[in-house]
Amino acid sequence: MRFLPIFLILIIIAGCGEKPQPIYSAADQFTFARGLYDKGKYYKAQIAFENLIYSYPGNSVIDTAQYYLAMSYYQQEEYSLAAGEYRRLLSAYPRSQFADDSQFQIGMCHYKMSPKYELDQSETYEAINEFHTLISEYPASGFLADTQVRIKELEDKLAQKAFKTGQLYMKLRDYEPALIYFSYVRDNYPSTDWAIKSYYYTGEAYFKLERYDQALEIFQNFLNGFANHDLTPRAKEQIEKITKLNNNDQS
Repeated sequence: MRFLPIFLILIIIAGCGEKPQPIYSAADQFTFARGLYDKGKYYKAQIAFENLIYSYPGNSVIDTAQYYLAMSYYQQEEYSLAAGEYRRLLSAYPRSQFADDSQFQIGMCHYKMSPKYELDQSETYEAINEFHTLISEYPASGFLADTQVRIKELEDKLAQKAFKTGQLYMKLRDYEPALIYFSYVRDNYPSTDWAIKSYYYTGEAYFKLERYDQALEIFQNFLNGFANHDLTPRAKEQIEKITKLNNNDQS
């Protein structure tokens, strides 16, 4: 009987401890985490989705949880981390219903990290590459139209950077490198307004180099092709200058 008090003490101690936590199913945990996400509590949702993924590896709901984990990071503007989580989804669940969505979001992560045109454009190139991957890998995706818009916007930024570099060389009176940059813009981004401006400034660079015949041809072609452009009046002025120079040479 001397052991009875100890037994009773153990029961009392056990009764005073924390109550055992209920064990939720994967579906219940997903509902809880998704509820946090829908309420805009993205950090808490992130933690909940991580716990679900680690607690129930291989469960049928995990690819969806993985997607929303990535989205939770994305909504917090943690774009590098979000891109990593999207890639994990594509690696582990390449046939997931969220596959093309995740590929698009990877592009969007780099798009969001793409800086102003004056800065390094590594993220811009990365975004374009990821968007092109979406186009090639998921040709029936509903994100294609939006992807094309993003690519055009990013390419416009790259064209602007190259054009501005060409203009800088013009200000430095270093006209040969300026020609190279203007040619690069025209060849690589022909659908942008920067390509049209580059065509005009190619004529300006030729004029400064006293290559008047080439400059005249550029300005005349500019008038024929872009009659309503803002630079058209300047092209006309340049043509008049060259015409006067040619007349003076002949006289």
